Amino acid sequence: MVKLFASYNKEVKVVVLGNAPQNAKYTSRTIQKDILDLMACNVQRAIRNEIGNAKFCSIVDDSRDESRKEQMALVVHFVDKDGFVRERFLDLIHVHDTCSATLK
Repeated sequence: MVKLFASYNKEVKVVVLGNAPQNAKYTSRTIQKDILDLMACNVQRAIRNEIGNAKFCSIVDDSRDESRKEQMALVVHFVDKDGFVRERFLDLIHVHDTCSATLK
């Protein structure tokens, strides 16, 4: 995962693959979560740039995961500059309950 992230970012590539100590594995749960959070932010930023000033609608749906925790999926639906309808998944958020006030 670190190598993949470094392949997209020159600054990370220099530090991670060039100057990192040889015993650095970056396998702890917190490091991996931080890396995934950074990648998710980059993907969300790219989606926001793709939407730009176009009109869009948000689609919110709820479900339970395998551990029976309630979660909310957030998807945007829009027409791109070429006139094609697009749908992009933005986030999956854990919620306490799935009543409409909570999802709002």
